[in-house]
Amino acid sequence: MATPRGYENLVECPYNHIHQVENGRRFQTHLIRCRREYEKSNATKKICCPFNSTHLINEPERGLHMESCPDRVAVDKFVAPIVDSVESLHRHSGAVKMVPEYLTVDEDDWDNDQSVPAYNPQKYCEKNNIIRSCNGMQPAQRKAFRQNEHLRLGNIREKK
Repeated sequence: MATPRGYENLVECPYNHIHQVENGRRFQTHLIRCRREYEKSNATKKICCPFNSTHLINEPERGLHMESCPDRVAVDKFVAPIVDSVESLHRHSGAVKMVPEYLTVDEDDWDNDQSVPAYNPQKYCEKNNIIRSCNGMQPAQRKAFRQNEHLRLGNIREKK
C-alpha cells in the first residue's frame, strides 16, 4: 500500500508506537522528550543501536537487531570494502606499503638550505603604509603611539 503524499518521511517512535514523527532533527528531539516519560513509567530498558543512535530497542532483542539493522551496511562497507579483483585484494593487504611512490621520493634536503630570517610582522608594518592599532595601552602610551604613527605614515607618504 502506498503512503499518502506528505507522510513518507514519518517514523514511528520506539517508546510509544502511536507517535509518528518526521525523521531528522525533529525525531531526535522527540526521542529525548519521550525517553524521560517512558523511563518514569516503564521498567523495561531500551538500549541504543551502535549503528544508528535513533534505533532504540529492548535489551532482549539486541542480538536480532544487530544482525538485521539496515544501517549496519554502511559500517560493513567501511570495515571490509568490496574488491573487484584478486590483484586489488593483494594490493590492499597489510604487507604492501600503502604510500604512493611520488610521496616517498624526496630530493630536497631542507637541512642544507640557507637560513632565512623569520618573518616579523611588526617590522614589516613599520616600513609600509599599514595602519596599526594600539590595544592594551595606557592613555599616555596610546597618545604617544598615535603621534608616532602619524609621523611614520607621513614619512612613508613623502618617500613615495
